[in-house]
Amino acid sequence: MNYTDNQLKTALEMMLPDLIFYCGDLYIYDTEFGAGSHRLVSDTELLHICWLVEETLNEIESADYAEFLRPITANYKLLYHASWQQRVVALAKVKGIEI
Repeated sequence: MNYTDNQLKTALEMMLPDLIFYCGDLYIYDTEFGAGSHRLVSDTELLHICWLVEETLNEIESADYAEFLRPITANYKLLYHASWQQRVVALAKVKGIEI
């Protein structure tokens, strides 16, 4: 199924509710500017945010995540080539979040 970037950003927000929020665009709380400050997440940060979610996966979830990505990359050694969109879809499946 094809998802829009906005749908994927909403799903990503559900996986890191204490760090980011979505209201038409993806925002992240930024402690550098004080409590309650937030800023728009840049496109270049989306892979890093996926990595933050990946770090929360347990061993079984990590194996499932790799399996969901494997058809995309065709090789376990190439999993790091998956786009942030592909990673969000796989993470949502592992976390049981509906996009």
